[in-house]
Amino acid sequence: MKVLVVGAGLSGLVAANELQSAGHEVVVLEARDRVGGRVFTLRHGLADGQFADVGAEIIYHGQNEIAGLCEKYELELTEEFSLGTDVPDLIFGGRRLEREAAAELVMELRVAIRKTRPGRYESVAQWLRRARVSGAAELLLAAIAQSTPASPLRLADAEELNVELSWGEGFRKIKGGNDLLPRAMADRVDVHLNQPVRIVGWSPTGVTVESDQKTLRADRVVVTVPGPLVSEMGFAPVLPIEKVRALLQLRYGNATRLVAQYSERDLIKKAIGAGCFTDRMPGFFMEQSIHQGGDKIVVSGLAAGDSEPSGLTDEDILDQVDATISSVVGRPIKRLFGLVKSWTRDPWSRAVVRAPIGDQRDSVLPLIAAPLGGRLFFAGEHTDNRIGPGGMEGAIKSGYRVAREVLAEA
Repeated sequence: MKVLVVGAGLSGLVAANELQSAGHEVVVLEARDRVGGRVFTLRHGLADGQFADVGAEIIYHGQNEIAGLCEKYELELTEEFSLGTDVPDLIFGGRRLEREAAAELVMELRVAIRKTRPGRYESVAQWLRRARVSGAAELLLAAIAQSTPASPLRLADAEELNVELSWGEGFRKIKGGNDLLPRAMADRVDVHLNQPVRIVGWSPTGVTVESDQKTLRADRVVVTVPGPLVSEMGFAPVLPIEKVRALLQLRYGNATRLVAQYSERDLIKKAIGAGCFTDRMPGFFMEQSIHQGGDKIVVSGLAAGDSEPSGLTDEDILDQVDATISSVVGRPIKRLFGLVKSWTRDPWSRAVVRAPIGDQRDSVLPLIAAPLGGRLFFAGEHTDNRIGPGGMEGAIKSGYRVAREVLAEA
């Protein structure tokens, strides 16, 4: 059997390797000039050989699929770290709040969530009004939502609010950069880069996939591109109404990743800790160089939801990042390097992560993931029914799931 896989992100590469290991011929078509999709490690332009994960960043506690893949491909994970499981660092009003003040805000939200339980299909914005929390607590929740689900509060699902507002422990990354995993998987399969797929044809006799440069024929096709791109892709015949409707119903997070490198490593580390939430742009900071050498510091932020910048140049945005860092440190800080990456405006993603609301995991995701005619199959992090964050884990799980579906039809 010959299988064409559209998309060389984690889901597509997992599916391709699984199918190839089962003895089938597999070709992967990727629109970008690299593999990994929204797993993207920046390795050029930073001093001291440092790097930054501009896409998917964190491996969360209990995400065993990605840990298993790292072991399989002999990739080492970093030591565990945390943003503070009890009270995170908060930078409000241009200063780092004392622990007591931060704990008071966190406790206000925790009590509000317990007393005023979120309702089905209630947005976080609606819940905030009903719970009557303070303005400062609302700012904190807005900052938290920028890290996940990266949706405006009017669209974020209130039922996913973490009752304990704990920030978890056991966070890890892949040593050397998260893109080492997709690169390792891509080395074992036939990947064709710079091949944006325009039309997928499917019939009882086989499939065709048309890119700008070529048309390939096969027995099965697996589409693993992000959900918004499935809605842009041509299908012949057209997709069933229920699948199109489901694709249009599913919500997605929007976000811009901000990366900056500075010389004052110890000074900034003391100011922001391993990571912090702010009432400015961006609403979320994390140190990326915590497991790296060199005497510089790399910090990343996520401006998401309504806080995603628009109408500003990249330099204007980075100047705001500098201003936030400088206000916390207490003196002007000079940036060595900066990068602004909008996953919303990226033509090969159109979103940063899927963000279902209400019962969409049960009512919408199965329709999106359902195969068609025993020939056309669908995967990607947007098809996984996980709760909460973890796009990499969801992508990997969907890759294994779709490989099983294809093999069942072989």
